[in-house]
Amino acid sequence: MSSPFALNKALSPLFTSRWTTLAISRLDGGARRAIGRRLEPPTMAIFGRGTGPVKVGGVTVAQPDGITCAATGLLLLNAACDPALAAWLEAGDRPGALPPEIAALSEAQLAEPDAARRIALAAAAVHDRATRATLGPFRWPRRYGTTPWGVAREARVPGVRYRQRAVDDQDQQVMDEVLEMITSATMQGIPVPVYSGGDRAGGWQTAMPRHLVLALPTTRPDQLRIYEPGRGRIETIAPHELRARTEPHRALGGWTHLAWTLIPIVR
Repeated sequence: MSSPFALNKALSPLFTSRWTTLAISRLDGGARRAIGRRLEPPTMAIFGRGTGPVKVGGVTVAQPDGITCAATGLLLLNAACDPALAAWLEAGDRPGALPPEIAALSEAQLAEPDAARRIALAAAAVHDRATRATLGPFRWPRRYGTTPWGVAREARVPGVRYRQRAVDDQDQQVMDEVLEMITSATMQGIPVPVYSGGDRAGGWQTAMPRHLVLALPTTRPDQLRIYEPGRGRIETIAPHELRARTEPHRALGGWTHLAWTLIPIVR
């Protein structure tokens, strides 16, 4: 019996393996040396090495509202790679050159003394940046969160450019490629934003990518570390558990399926 409709499942055949295959080849040490590239994984100290709450400035970093999961994940992803942004989020230290995530904030906002408020201000600003010109010249509707291509455009991981791909988690070949890519990247110290979602069984509103989480650097190929911005925690899930899921998982923010992935291309 076929599974209920999901937008990512319907779109998955329209995406080729090109970028996933290229990402895997460039994440391989021998291939990188052959093409003259050297991968320098970013410092990801914000996320630590274990599981549990992610804290910045003494507060747990969870999405401040129902639409900024992707913006919150993107904010932390970029802060983990940008010490100036991280220092402002952590302690309100004003950098000489403002990172793009906070460049549009007012002087009063930049001087905000409360860490939770700084995080909320920055997440809103990131959401604003990532939703611009995502429907041709038009803005993506705010109530629908942030698109994968908007996140790919705004992610600032040194030496990496992100592409994106819809994923049918019941397609064995697609999942072979996607899980190899995610595992290779995170084992090399490169984070991978992915989207989770549901299907038509939960209503049309759930049959699309709904929630962004971050697959973080890890030292274990049999266990992914996932930052889930809904609760602001790092959870774990085995890669094989992402195949053809039928039940929600807390690492996916309470959603069932791996629905979309960003693809890190080492430059």
